[in-house]
Amino acid sequence: MLSLFEEYKNSGKIEEALLVGRNLFNRNPGDEKIFSAYFSYLCTLAETLPSFADRSSFAEQANVALAFYSENAALTSESIKTFFAQRQRINAIFDEIEKKNLESNEKKRREIESFNTDRLKELYALKDALQKVDTQKEFDDILAQIGNLDSKIDKDALTDEQSSVYGSLTKDHTEFISMKMRQLEYKKNIAYNRQAVDEFALAFKQFNKNEKQYKDKTQLFHLASTKLFAFDASRLFNETLIYFNHVYSYIFSKLDDDGKLALTRYSVECERNRGGCNLC
Repeated sequence: MLSLFEEYKNSGKIEEALLVGRNLFNRNPGDEKIFSAYFSYLCTLAETLPSFADRSSFAEQANVALAFYSENAALTSESIKTFFAQRQRINAIFDEIEKKNLESNEKKRREIESFNTDRLKELYALKDALQKVDTQKEFDDILAQIGNLDSKIDKDALTDEQSSVYGSLTKDHTEFISMKMRQLEYKKNIAYNRQAVDEFALAFKQFNKNEKQYKDKTQLFHLASTKLFAFDASRLFNETLIYFNHVYSYIFSKLDDDGKLALTRYSVECERNRGGCNLC
């Protein structure tokens, strides 16, 4: 059986070697030759495998085997010396594994810290970019980038300094986003009001060109629904509303009683719809 263990061990068949070695040792817990071969193999695995988890597992198994052997072997002065040498070896393995683990964890910590620093720098750059955006698309793109970078930061691993920077950036981003949203909304409203003024002016021009045709309710409805009442009054500036009232009052004053009633009805129907009349 010991030869079978050596055969598997020498051919790199770890699972098979461990199975045979464990079986041999459990059946012969006081056999020095079997124990030494099995213990040495466990220590070799604990010293050489790449995985810290595997190395720790085999070191623990070697430690248990050593304790079990010391309880079952016929001790002599020579075997006691060997026992302490073996215990020193296993302790050295545990110390080395702990050292390597600490080094690995420290390396990972530094890598995460460096990664977080780079992401914070990118977020800082986006803070400047956020102030310069001029269109809704640019704004949405910047917001997407901020969200993507923020999701990548390992917030639990932030240093005190990084946490302070992150908090400051989050506050600044929130303020700039709110400010930029107001600016873009105002810009959209300016464009909206320009369009409204142009349509009101066109309505005035078309009505003046041929007042008589607007005695026809179909023509009057088309003029009202596509020009006068196609805009949401809540988005119009005071100056735009003043001009609208001027155009509306002028057209209203030129209509007969039936025309005035129809125009009033169109006004009520269209003003209920934000962004334009749904009858258009």
